[in-house]
Amino acid sequence: MAFMTLRGLALLALLFHAGASWADPLLQQGEHIFRSRCVVCHGVNADGRSDLARIMRPPPANLRASKLDDDARAAIVRKGGEAVGRSSNMPVWESELSQDEIRAVVAYVGTLKAHAP
Repeated sequence: MAFMTLRGLALLALLFHAGASWADPLLQQGEHIFRSRCVVCHGVNADGRSDLARIMRPPPANLRASKLDDDARAAIVRKGGEAVGRSSNMPVWESELSQDEIRAVVAYVGTLKAHAP
């Protein structure tokens, strides 16, 4: 019985922790931006597999497998891929998104590795 109680407590702690991060307004904003601006290329699962990705060369990055830190991700979003030695298919977003919006989408993308399907 004690084992079940500990298991139950561990599960509740895990659910609380996940819920707390998704309740974060920054991550909610980042998810909204990602779903409205990035999904078309990076795909709904952020794995670089979208309908458009099938014809893009090079294909969009698999953001779930990315090893980049937040500063590198922010630079790519702000300046576009070509400006940082990556694909010219990645557009410049600094004229479309505020710094806070860029920070939000970068924070959201940073959570995707932990929640890989």
